[in-house]
Amino acid sequence: MNQSAYEIYNDRIGIKLSYLLKDEDKSTDNSLAVLSYSAYEKRARRNEQFRLRSGGGLGNEVLIDLEQLPEEWYKMALKRFGELKQHAHPMAQFFKLDADARVFYDNYQFESNGEFLTPQQKKRYTINASVMAAFASLKAHRELSKKSRGGRLTGLWASLTSDCVSFNEYLKAKHNCTHSLPSSEKMLRERYKRWIDLHYESIIDGRNNNSNAQLVTPEMIKLWQDIYAGQRPYKPSYQEVSERYNQFLAGQLDIVVNSTGEIYDHTAEYYRPASESTVYQYQSVWETKVVTHSLRSGDRQRFKGIAEPFHKLKQPEFAGSMISIDDRQPPFEYAPGKRMWFYCAADLGSEAFTNWVYGETKEGIIVEFYRQMVRNYSEWGVNLPYELECESSLNSSYKDNLLAPGAMFSEVRIEANNARGKKIEQYWRQVRYGKEFDKKHHAWIGRPFSLSENNQKPNDKVPLIPKSEIVANSLETIALWNNQLHSNQELHPGLTRWDVFLDKQHKDLKPTNWAGILPYIGFNQKSSMKAGRIILQGRHRVVGYNGEVATGESLIQIMKKIEGHNVNVYWLDDNEGEVLKALVYDLQGVQICELLGDLEYSRSTLEMTEEDKKNRQLTSAYAATVQSYIRNNAGEINRVTLIEEEKPRSTRFQIKGFDKYKPADGPAEIIAPIESEFKDDLNDLKNPMKNPFNTSTASRF
Repeated sequence: MNQSAYEIYNDRIGIKLSYLLKDEDKSTDNSLAVLSYSAYEKRARRNEQFRLRSGGGLGNEVLIDLEQLPEEWYKMALKRFGELKQHAHPMAQFFKLDADARVFYDNYQFESNGEFLTPQQKKRYTINASVMAAFASLKAHRELSKKSRGGRLTGLWASLTSDCVSFNEYLKAKHNCTHSLPSSEKMLRERYKRWIDLHYESIIDGRNNNSNAQLVTPEMIKLWQDIYAGQRPYKPSYQEVSERYNQFLAGQLDIVVNSTGEIYDHTAEYYRPASESTVYQYQSVWETKVVTHSLRSGDRQRFKGIAEPFHKLKQPEFAGSMISIDDRQPPFEYAPGKRMWFYCAADLGSEAFTNWVYGETKEGIIVEFYRQMVRNYSEWGVNLPYELECESSLNSSYKDNLLAPGAMFSEVRIEANNARGKKIEQYWRQVRYGKEFDKKHHAWIGRPFSLSENNQKPNDKVPLIPKSEIVANSLETIALWNNQLHSNQELHPGLTRWDVFLDKQHKDLKPTNWAGILPYIGFNQKSSMKAGRIILQGRHRVVGYNGEVATGESLIQIMKKIEGHNVNVYWLDDNEGEVLKALVYDLQGVQICELLGDLEYSRSTLEMTEEDKKNRQLTSAYAATVQSYIRNNAGEINRVTLIEEEKPRSTRFQIKGFDKYKPADGPAEIIAPIESEFKDDLNDLKNPMKNPFNTSTASRF
């Protein structure tokens, strides 16, 4: 049996090294013989993307990325070995966890009762929404592909339903999850229509969908697709599609289906006006463009369809677009073989270090790292970064919660066993070997096997320095680095790295998704609500939503759920130790509200500030809400008298000598005063010497 020269690895196509080498002891009989093993090693060092997989063990040969081969070698490989058939699931190329869906469900609140979704619902709905988006893209892809070839759509929904059901196997293997979309064609059709109309809200169970929200109908989308891809060989832009659609609505343009002669009816109620941006949203997505603009034959195109092409990565122009994080051990020892651990973040747009924590070990360092990031960014008045790249060793346990797309960051890329895949590694090399940074210190430790002799470990014994000095050196390095000029002075003339970070934040960064991060990195304190207040840090605090104190019906709804009950408070402090943000959850993990300040104000009218006056008004409104609720509901209660029917009692058991008190029927008897009856005895008491006591003891014996 002939062995294939190709192998798919991490969704990319690789060619085995032995099919390229000219060395007789390392190549196969059918090798292209285009390079030697030493030449391969040089190419792999110069170009990190050249080698797709390192070799190791039987059956685990080195793989070279097919897209990285020179054009001449690439054509030779296709000619001799043919093409590799695609085995990936058809929905896989369209699937990604939807960060916007996660944000939507994290903050979704039912209008009827003000309740939030449970953690289990948030996760399930996010997965279903992500799969539904992939399903919609696959459907559009197949429709346009068939129409462009003049084919019919018969059996399309049956194949789509089958793919949607089988996609659960891919999800379980690749993402350790499954979706719960319908498995029948009829129900899946209905769910798809609701998705087009209501998008994320259509995924939520038990909701009454609002028909008024159906701004874009399936018929509109179908017509746009026909205009966009059905005028072969002419290929209009999305602006032309919008213009043609508006002419169609006005009755100025007839659109005819060539295969049937059918004319679309512009008076149909499901054809509605739509803006150019709406047409763009449905027509300019990648899956549409790649089909309508790239339908041509050729092996190379088919390979590129299942393998992501190589891109030269450009540095972000704005701060906040992306950060790179990693651990580091500064090259200094405080005891033989003992070095401090740091965990830091670098903003790639500004090149500035924006977060740092340290300790003797890695234990607990990652949790404190993310806490400190939230504190720092809040203190500086900037939003959290949009995207994160990190290594897997410390972060993998958070990939389904804190680091799920949309929780703390909109996009997350976790690098597994690829130290060179993180941009911050390049900054570390400059810090370690730069003469103005680590290397200037007398206790600096070189690398024993460094390629550069001046970076190797010296013969002299390197002194030990205290941990406090190591920390001070590292913080001094961060300050010096951040205050240096940005490397791209053409783009940021005269600005330091820190200037770029503060002054050139990307305008589209999203506010912090507190509900997505506090349950994982916040401190947890059990408390309870009494009289509308919850104690945190020894202070009575009020409740509300989104930074606003709850009053009126909102406060009543909260108190109905948790007044007098135990709750979980997840909170985080700022760099001054004050509460930065606090959210209240019931014991089942459902978010209830936000915990705010205690509305303290001065007792003295003379000393009252504007803030005091505002807090006084809020406190009065807060209390008036509860008082009004009690008063209104108390007024609905009627005063009643309860009359119990007297039941016969048994008298069979009696106690002898026990006379039950019976009141007399006649008038009360008048009794003489005590002074008249005991007059003589009282006189004797007043004159004790008149009848002296007998003190003799003779009578006792």
